[in-house]
Amino acid sequence: MSFLTPAALALALLAIPIILLYMLRLRRRRQVISSTILWRELVRDRSANAPWQRLQRNILLLLQLLILAALVVALARPTFSSPQRINGNLIVLLDASASMTATDSDDGVSRFDQALDQTRRLIDGLGGNDQMTLITVGRLPMVIGGPTNDGQLLRRELSSLAPEAASPDWVAAFALAAGLAQGTVDPRLVIISDGSLSEALPAFAGNVMFMPVGRSAENLAISTLGSRASNDALELLVGVTNFGPANSEAVLSIYVDEQLFDSRRIEIRPEQDEQFSWTLPGDVNTVQAAIVPTGDTVDYLALDNQAWVLAGRGKSERVLLVSDGNLFLERLFAVLPGYELTRVASIDDIDNSEGRAFELYIFDGVPIPDPLPAANVLIFDPQPSSDIGGVSPAIAVTGVFTDTAVTRMADDARLADVDWRDINIAQARKVEAGGLIPLMASDEAPLLLAGEINGRRVAVFPFDLAASDLPLQIAFPVIMANIAAWLSSGSTWVAADEIEPGTIVTLLPDARAESMIVTLPNGETRQLAVTADTGPILFDETSLPGVYVVSTQDSNAEPTQSGRFAVNFFEPGESRIAPSNTIDIGQREVSSTSDQTPGRQEVWPYVLAVGLLLLLIEWWITYHRGLQRFLLKY
Repeated sequence: MSFLTPAALALALLAIPIILLYMLRLRRRRQVISSTILWRELVRDRSANAPWQRLQRNILLLLQLLILAALVVALARPTFSSPQRINGNLIVLLDASASMTATDSDDGVSRFDQALDQTRRLIDGLGGNDQMTLITVGRLPMVIGGPTNDGQLLRRELSSLAPEAASPDWVAAFALAAGLAQGTVDPRLVIISDGSLSEALPAFAGNVMFMPVGRSAENLAISTLGSRASNDALELLVGVTNFGPANSEAVLSIYVDEQLFDSRRIEIRPEQDEQFSWTLPGDVNTVQAAIVPTGDTVDYLALDNQAWVLAGRGKSERVLLVSDGNLFLERLFAVLPGYELTRVASIDDIDNSEGRAFELYIFDGVPIPDPLPAANVLIFDPQPSSDIGGVSPAIAVTGVFTDTAVTRMADDARLADVDWRDINIAQARKVEAGGLIPLMASDEAPLLLAGEINGRRVAVFPFDLAASDLPLQIAFPVIMANIAAWLSSGSTWVAADEIEPGTIVTLLPDARAESMIVTLPNGETRQLAVTADTGPILFDETSLPGVYVVSTQDSNAEPTQSGRFAVNFFEPGESRIAPSNTIDIGQREVSSTSDQTPGRQEVWPYVLAVGLLLLLIEWWITYHRGLQRFLLKY
């Protein structure tokens, strides 16, 4: 205990005159009376008031001294050390990024769990007029609860939180907090984080407090993983980075199709990265790299210790090209990964392909069969059919046009990164087809149509590639890769080695399937319904690093694997787990403030209340003489 105004303790000397007043009682006048029998009490009182006599037990004197002591102590303003209490209108930003999964505490508890404990203590300290708004800062900041004074509600929301394998968006979180603070009296922003705020954060119109977690920077991570086909082999390159302050030793293992291929002992210097290479068989599908620390090496973040690359594409799409010969298409599908092309001159020659079923049919400058094959279809330069006096009833050619300058392009993923400038087309056919919509068009007619006909995906380029310079432009492989991916079953728009945790993946269901099944890295599955009207499916459950397997299923068959994609955690900003005790907010630096930082708790109001209570007791005793006599007697 300490005193803010210790000089007030000198007022305790006022106890001296109070005691003297009890020692120097009033001298009474002598009076002769007839008898002393009735005056025994008077004699006793006279004895008590004799001057300079020894002090007797007196409840009133004791009470008056206690009252004085209470007043003096209250004026001295006593304080006690106690955990600092943060109150007011609190907006709590809780870091839920990948670095918060680091387990660098003495008991192995993650930073995120420590942050939850600090948040719970803030909730416990809420007063009757306090409010709290809780925001988790992950890839997408979210308001979890509040503003509210309901501690139980906030605690329930906390129990369901978990960190993400992603970088946090602090700028968006600050914008959200600033919006919530508008119109709030004396808002207080509390940031609970390990301090890895790489972005320049704007100023906040209110008090800002920073409560740090974490203590160590030691982390070893797989920072890059890539592969390149070379003849009949696969060249693999693995990058490992030591983000810690000391030398790190580990075993780097390579798994090929879930079987151990090779292991090496590696040593990385502080703040350095090393590259390691392997030559693998050319027929592998999935490659995994993993590191395990050895010796005295400490690695507090496990999230970046593994990575995957898909070297193969799984089951190849079987493509039938019906054409008199198109070198551009044949070379293109020979280069595009995941396709097995077969060419025939006529639709009647399909029986010569050993009865094989195909996932994609391409008709190039030939009549279109009626009905369409039971698969997805890509058409170039549609021709009338001599058998039916026209083209397939679902697709009709109504004429030819030469105004082929593109004036309209749809904002569509199938045209992503396509630069159609400087593309020249001699002429094209006017095509009408129910269920197909124009993706590109001139002022006269469409130049690319796509959609579904009777549950089949169909794309139509109504011109001859040989009558254009499209195959000679960079736009050709780009647009063909996009269209081929859309026509393929179970494909994704994003390359497998580019997907980060939390990325939304666009899945393209097979038109003949009734459902798609996505198997997560932890073995859980997600079943997605597919109908004839189902378009691209946005799949957002990609928070776990690892390999995701996409399968399709119809009512009469077992699920068939149709695609895979890998999610990898390559975030140097999050792998660099060194904590910070300061953060920059606007133009000022905010230092750390723990919820356990000692504060001063003044208790003078309570001492003063005790003094007033004693004063009331003294008054009550004084004016109730019977009780006073009884107390003086005993």
